[in-house]
Amino acid sequence: MTDTDFAQLVARVLGSSTPRVWSLLVTMFGDLALTPQARLSGATVNAITAAIGIKPEATRVALHRLRKEDWIVSHRTGRQTRYGLTSHGRTQTTAAAPRVYGPAATGTSAYLVLENPSLPTDWPADQNAVTTVQIGPKVVVTTSSTKSDQHLKLALNPDMDLPQWVSDKLCPPEIQSASRDLSQRLRQILEGASLEDLPLLQRTAIRVVIVHEWRRLILRTPAFPETLLKDQWRGEECRVAFHTLLTRLPVPDLAALEDAIEAG
Repeated sequence: MTDTDFAQLVARVLGSSTPRVWSLLVTMFGDLALTPQARLSGATVNAITAAIGIKPEATRVALHRLRKEDWIVSHRTGRQTRYGLTSHGRTQTTAAAPRVYGPAATGTSAYLVLENPSLPTDWPADQNAVTTVQIGPKVVVTTSSTKSDQHLKLALNPDMDLPQWVSDKLCPPEIQSASRDLSQRLRQILEGASLEDLPLLQRTAIRVVIVHEWRRLILRTPAFPETLLKDQWRGEECRVAFHTLLTRLPVPDLAALEDAIEAG
């Protein structure tokens, strides 16, 4: 596959979106170098981002930002700089990993909760939008099982036919649309080029982009049971394609990847 062909493959995964470089690097380190001992050399980081179409200057700025924000730390080995996740970066990545790499959550319950209308305060503005969404004055849908004598709590079961406007509150239309778009893009990749025949650097780069696109989608999506969402949400299709692609594009041995990059 020529560099032009590979650039087109990357573009098919990304669609119309342009990834933020710092966010892409968070994905890269979390996917390829999660263990405390794992390190990515500066040459490896630059080779992967260059294969994706990111300029060295943008990579350098993003690395600086992530060091400043305590996501990554740099280690000097001779003339070479190596980068790894900090404890903070590893903790944040590990917390998100079940949603990114795991199956759809099962056994999670959701509730429609009505607050006593005579109370002077409404739901707090800083509520966790991943697990609690306000759908009206003093009315939320939440996965919290906390009980209060000031709340009327009704369980939402998978057989309920929720109105579309409620589903749109739980999973906004723009996220539903993004899921349909990503499902189509991942399906095109599955049906297209033989990924296993790509050089190791290109296989790694396309894996990072695929993980990043799915990560961006699923972490924007509230963590409600997907049975409550309407058919316009294609998260399950994305998840199946994502896991199939990752099986075909396993995490590389970092030493082998460095050797491949050095060999050109």
